[in-house]
Amino acid sequence: MAASLDDFVLYVDHANHLTPLTLAYHATASRHLTSGRSDVIPPSTTVEIDSAYCPRSLTFCDVASALSGDGGCKDCPVCFSPVSISIDENVSGPASNGRLVCHYLCGYCQWSSRECGVTSNADKLLEYSTSNDTDASMEDDLEKQRGVAISDISRELYVCLQHRISEKNKDVDTLFNSIITIWAEREQEEQRRKRMNFGTTMMTQRDVDRGVNSWSREILEESLLEKRKAMDTLHISCKADFVRGHINLGDASGIPDNLPTSHQMAAQMSITAITPQSRSDLLPLPVNYRARVSRRCRAELAAGRTGILIKPKLNPLEGDTSLRTGHGQWWKKDSSALHVVPRVRVCRQGADYTCHKYAALLKVKNPTLNKIRLRLSGPLNSEVDKEDTKDTPAHPIDPRELQNILVNPFSESFVQGRLCSTDAMSSFTPTDFFVLEPADDPFLDVGKGKEGDPSEVRDWDAMAILGALDIGKTSKLRIVATMGDTAWIELVVFNTDTANDDISSDIAYTNVHLAVPLALQIEVGNGSWEAAGIPRRDIPAEDEDLVTLNIFALLR
Repeated sequence: MAASLDDFVLYVDHANHLTPLTLAYHATASRHLTSGRSDVIPPSTTVEIDSAYCPRSLTFCDVASALSGDGGCKDCPVCFSPVSISIDENVSGPASNGRLVCHYLCGYCQWSSRECGVTSNADKLLEYSTSNDTDASMEDDLEKQRGVAISDISRELYVCLQHRISEKNKDVDTLFNSIITIWAEREQEEQRRKRMNFGTTMMTQRDVDRGVNSWSREILEESLLEKRKAMDTLHISCKADFVRGHINLGDASGIPDNLPTSHQMAAQMSITAITPQSRSDLLPLPVNYRARVSRRCRAELAAGRTGILIKPKLNPLEGDTSLRTGHGQWWKKDSSALHVVPRVRVCRQGADYTCHKYAALLKVKNPTLNKIRLRLSGPLNSEVDKEDTKDTPAHPIDPRELQNILVNPFSESFVQGRLCSTDAMSSFTPTDFFVLEPADDPFLDVGKGKEGDPSEVRDWDAMAILGALDIGKTSKLRIVATMGDTAWIELVVFNTDTANDDISSDIAYTNVHLAVPLALQIEVGNGSWEAAGIPRRDIPAEDEDLVTLNIFALLR
């Protein structure tokens, strides 16, 4: 089977979550991985908002300004295109608004905020007009004053928009506050009754008229029903006034032509609580800011270290070629594991379900510019590296992690897995140590002129490997070939060590992946894995300092 874009080799983080390597992080000098997934419990990282930016203009601001919603770009409520602030002559409006008027204008459908009454007076600009007699120095001063005036006029336009929104929400806010006030009074009465140890519930005059107690679910439902009727009455009266004022005498149906669409109504309901009845009720839509966040590892924070995994730059344009400097430098810090940790992928695989046998060819690649010395073995405890694999501890993975395994974060593809038998895990013997050369980089002439895959890899066939093995054989790991920054490892798994078991047990799981736990043991020091920045432990020089990263291979 050819390799796909899905990651069928998952890495285990410090909280025992399965995650693709593309979503994993490796903190500086850390001996474990951290998952960047936000859908796991408990989470492995903490998220901090550093700044925010507008997706329309790419202007950035601090978090407080973004939460306040002050300023920012607006969208057209009719066609949802970006609108601009325009200052034009007041030819259609009343003369009291002045000669110049500032408003929002859509360049696509020509919608203007004049329709909904969101405008501001821009006659202040007439005071800074120039003539042919104006010299250069005075013209520069007038230009600066015009810039300040335009900024003030734009701010007044935004204040007018907020005032119109608050007017539309005023009736709803009043009803909501009245409900809060009524039930606050009922709560006080109930607390007063408890303090005085009254045997019966105290009743207000309104409750006496109703003949019910002052604290019950029925009273709450009845009050909410009354408020809902009041809202419906208000809605019907507004609609009736609109129909009487805008009805077309030539139209027999009495339905106006400028009613907003369902999408426009839904967009307006995000900023107002009153349903719009015509296009004149549509207000400009705010463009939400996008946050730029940094991540920290929870395990590193608990150990008293900073644990910064990823930290963006404040300006979203930094790193782009539009600026003079910093091309390609998008982050202040990026500790993605994809740049440091060797990547293991499934190249080819095959299975014989009748004999419970699986075979796969794993490809291990070095992403760094330094050599790495490592080996693959059966599952080990990542906190205490062990040389003896005969006494393999039980893997701490939660069985619920295997129910929905994320294998492609871009298409959000999930698969289901089942853990292989304990006998299959305990029978693995570690491979010999192999060295991965620095990653191929044609710009640095590293790996230039490299040929294709070795002949051992091209001729490798899973079914031929399985056919040549007996049922009683144990699971094994074997190095097939190494070349440059890449190594190929053969993985053979016997899911059961008894030939008399029901042969249909694996056939029933043909659509479920077999999760095989492995351990990636990387040597630290002696020129190996220097890109990780992990200090060598205080052990004898002849001993190997190994960092164990648990992984899971999904086979079918």
